[in-house]
Amino acid sequence: MAEGKVTSLRIGPETVRAWSVELDQLWAGARVRRIEGADSWIAMELHPIGWLICSWHPESCGCGRVDRETIDRLRLAGCRQPPILLALKSHLSGSHLVGAQQLNADRVLLMRFNRPVGLGIFRERDLILEASMRFSNLVLTDENLNVLETARTQKLSGDKVSRNRPGFPYLPPPLVVGLEPREWPEEMNPAGLPMLRGIGKGLIGILQSNWEKLDAPGELLKSLYSADAPPTAGIFLPQRSGGDFLVFPVGIPGAEKLEGTPLVAAGAWIAETLGERSFRPEERKAENPGGRKARQLKNRLEGLKIQLEECKQAELWKRRGEALLSWRGEIPDGAKEAEVRFWGESGEETIRIPVNPHLSRIENARACFRHYHRGKAMKEQVELEIRRLEQEIRNFEQDEILSEALSIGLKKNRAGKPFSAEGRKAGKVAGVRRFEIGGFPVFVGTSAKGNREVTFRIASPEDLWFHAKGVPGAHVILKTGRRQVPQAVIEAAASIAAFFSKARTSSATVVEMTEKRHVRSAQGDSPGEVTVSRSTVLTVTAGLPGEVS
Repeated sequence: MAEGKVTSLRIGPETVRAWSVELDQLWAGARVRRIEGADSWIAMELHPIGWLICSWHPESCGCGRVDRETIDRLRLAGCRQPPILLALKSHLSGSHLVGAQQLNADRVLLMRFNRPVGLGIFRERDLILEASMRFSNLVLTDENLNVLETARTQKLSGDKVSRNRPGFPYLPPPLVVGLEPREWPEEMNPAGLPMLRGIGKGLIGILQSNWEKLDAPGELLKSLYSADAPPTAGIFLPQRSGGDFLVFPVGIPGAEKLEGTPLVAAGAWIAETLGERSFRPEERKAENPGGRKARQLKNRLEGLKIQLEECKQAELWKRRGEALLSWRGEIPDGAKEAEVRFWGESGEETIRIPVNPHLSRIENARACFRHYHRGKAMKEQVELEIRRLEQEIRNFEQDEILSEALSIGLKKNRAGKPFSAEGRKAGKVAGVRRFEIGGFPVFVGTSAKGNREVTFRIASPEDLWFHAKGVPGAHVILKTGRRQVPQAVIEAAASIAAFFSKARTSSATVVEMTEKRHVRSAQGDSPGEVTVSRSTVLTVTAGLPGEVS
């Protein structure tokens, strides 16, 4: 390999077929013990088999088996965590791989997992890898194939929306034109290979060049998808031809045989290419730390909301327990579900209750009440954490907006001056800038804590307070000194408040103005949240002193 050159291999549908058979036959039943990820890959430790890596990088998409040392090396070389990682940890940790299958004889691999949730009930989740080069993606769905999270949001041109969005049913890639494997002709010839669905261009090209050199190539090709004698993992021989990663039952002249099974060979290739890209300058551009933290917070919030929905099942468990206690029947031997009639709020009702066949009716009722108490206690904790996290996200987004506005002001040399405290500890106060407009000092909070500083420490009751209405932004204080303030000065201060807000780029911004005496600190953890009892509004253009006429 040339120094500095990153190898890129193409895969065809036959390779995905090989992966699905190997996973289904050799990995099924393995338990997800850990999940790691960085940049454009995730890896799951499927105990006791090993680590399975899934990559959606356009030049190295696919899945394969790797070792723990490889995962640690790739993780340390990564720039960021992929947004889907938190959702995978929430939904797949502790689950078991049920099986795998190829969708539509295409480069789409579906892996099905289930996780016990109690009383013999299992929750299913599907992880779908679309190994389609520049359209590659990783999609997590529920048991009904409704999308929960995606690794990539693919923006389409025009008015079209993304093919797969959280909350909507999963849509596989459009069907490839051609005969699906069960429709393949009995007699095959090299000229007809491009009309077959289920094999890639790389395999088609090398087979056409070596058709006469192989013994019964048509039968070998059909064995990859045979329904009469389902293929075993051992018939897929991984090979490489130029830039194509292939599998075929026998070695093809001119192709390089690769070591191991299709998953082992693919894992080595994916790890090598991902590792090389980690050290290319264009691949190592540092992500904005603020953007990374915002995404982490939002992913955490999304995970908590999913957890909250599960906690809301607590009341259902309570109803189930009460129904079992009031029921006069008994659970049939070996039954995993009981149909119970009881009196509810609307009269006599019938409810289906999942039960443990090894427990009595009373013991199953107690188990239901344990689920209820555990879910209720967790629900309160999750709701509290959601409120805290939502407030943290609001504060963070506000700080990002104010930081960006301050950066623009500094580049223009019109961002005022840092404020130095007097009468307290000497020194600059973080998050506060000072302007001078027509002989009146104006103070601007450039962070959530800075907002609290200007409103509740710097301002006097008679000073004027400004804030862009209805959007995150800075608190602006105009120190009046009990003097009459010219309208031009008021409008200039309002323009500063508009500039240091989310509405900075709007052509006109509505700014709220009041005396500081009408501003009160809101109850909560946010240092800058306030309530205003009386105010007036001004419509101004966002700008810094000297920019707005």
